[in-house]
Amino acid sequence: MARFILYARRALDTDPATEDQFAPLRAFCAAAEHEVVAEYADENIDTRAARDPRPYLDRAIFDTLRGAADGIAAVSFDRLARSVGDLEKLLRELSVAGAGLYVADLDLDTRTPAGAAILRAVAAVVTFDKAVRVEALRRGHRKARAKGVKIGAPRMSRSLEDKIAALLKAGVKPDRVRTITHAGKSAIYRIRKDLEAAAALATEEAEA
Repeated sequence: MARFILYARRALDTDPATEDQFAPLRAFCAAAEHEVVAEYADENIDTRAARDPRPYLDRAIFDTLRGAADGIAAVSFDRLARSVGDLEKLLRELSVAGAGLYVADLDLDTRTPAGAAILRAVAAVVTFDKAVRVEALRRGHRKARAKGVKIGAPRMSRSLEDKIAALLKAGVKPDRVRTITHAGKSAIYRIRKDLEAAAALATEEAEA
């Protein structure tokens, strides 16, 4: 027997009602003598956001991480993830929690040997999809560079780098430096790291 959290989500009027999603999940748990520890549902029909918030899915994952449940059950993958990438992240989080996943429309229980095998196949497809997208992106970059298009953020001027370094040396916080110079966060922290390395080297030479 395992402890499952049942999860449902509605984003469109045409999506199955929450109770209709919970029904087959309850039946699965009853047949397998699993305990239902919670039922969570995200209702986002009225949202206009491109990525609808899913606080109850986050709560379900949190519960598995703290050991309150052994798995999450949903009627289909699209109730859990927006994309293959989202699914990859979810599976990785559940793996860290040592939790399983049950998907009703596939009758997939990743806690069983057969389900684990299917999960490995899904992971292989995710890896393949990522590799294909990365290759396509790199091919696009090569074509753009061949046409003279510059890829990535423009290089910061030496003058601005010197001013950022001076501000940091004067004790101005990185967030404030970013606000008043409009420089990127990564560039500011790179400069600060260089300053710290230079200061450490100077200290070593002075002590030698």
